[in-house]
Amino acid sequence: MSGSSTRFYGRSSAANPACETLELFTQLSSPKEDVIDEIEIGDILEVVVITQSSFSTVQVLWRGRLAGGIASPDIQLLQRCLSEGVIYLAEVMEKSGGEIRVRIFPYTA
Repeated sequence: MSGSSTRFYGRSSAANPACETLELFTQLSSPKEDVIDEIEIGDILEVVVITQSSFSTVQVLWRGRLAGGIASPDIQLLQRCLSEGVIYLAEVMEKSGGEIRVRIFPYTA
């Protein structure tokens, strides 16, 4: 896992089979230029839910720094699975300028 220094704590599996098999391929939305400049293909990022003013969004962190958000037709399922304690990671698959494509998958110990 090049570039990864994040430690993960909590449940790594879910009662919901859809959460255990959920895998998404998507592009980071609103990428943070200063962070994505340092990201390389193959890096592993942490997928988290951030709540501000009762509004929740799914975000991706690289070494604890906000890299960007996740926009996907399956975002509600991903949010629900995260709220149930399933841990997800995002692997950087492609990087082209400011565009980052990731594969989101459940973390298993």
